[in-house]
Amino acid sequence: MLINTVVLFLRDTLPIFLLISVLLALPRVSTLAVAWRVLLLVLLAVFTYPQLGLVSQLSEGAGFEYLKSILFFIAWLGMCLVVLLPSRMSNRFSLGLTLLIIGIGLPNSLHFLVYFVSELSGNSDSTLLLLGTIIGLGISISIAILLNILLTHFVSKRATYFFATTFVAAQTANIALLLEQTDTFPSPRQLWDSSTIISDNSEYGHLLNSLVGYEATPSTSYLLVFFFALIVPNLIAFFSSKKRFSDEIQEVAQ
Repeated sequence: MLINTVVLFLRDTLPIFLLISVLLALPRVSTLAVAWRVLLLVLLAVFTYPQLGLVSQLSEGAGFEYLKSILFFIAWLGMCLVVLLPSRMSNRFSLGLTLLIIGIGLPNSLHFLVYFVSELSGNSDSTLLLLGTIIGLGISISIAILLNILLTHFVSKRATYFFATTFVAAQTANIALLLEQTDTFPSPRQLWDSSTIISDNSEYGHLLNSLVGYEATPSTSYLLVFFFALIVPNLIAFFSSKKRFSDEIQEVAQ
């Protein structure tokens, strides 16, 4: 149980800590702005968890998968809003932050809650479960702090935004995996298998999957969704910055 809890923490809750780390590395994003949204996420997770049984029964048992797909898509929309106006805390920028935290945080936190609550209620001795939670929490926080230090002190603002779009694209690509499970997308056709190098179920596999969308056996649908989710926000950021630069030139000329 100890190892399972740590692995579950890396798989399901590490992306939440990484998201917070990335957002705090972005310019004009305050700790307070992230903190109240995380509190909102916790409240939504607590409220949604009791409804999961009902949600799972929808769409012939695929309701939970569709819910997670919608949430990941909402997170991607949030990223598009964040890169649209990265220079100031506008209403759209604020909305983008909210969509990002809810869209990525809610499906991942619900996954862990399902495991944690079932194990807590089904075992008389919860010592290993709590110990695994503490270890997983410590690992997640440590990685998040190191990532934040790297993004804020060793890379440029543009590189930080590009990494943010890569991270969100990695989460958004889960839509392809979810829709393949529900047969909404065609049966997955594996393009290669790198599991002998880094397995999806290993600690490094979970970390790389959260950071950059690593899949040992990716399908065509997965790669298409990943690259679409990565390219579009960066194009939006490019044309937005180009337009803003053009507007500034015109103001100087006048």
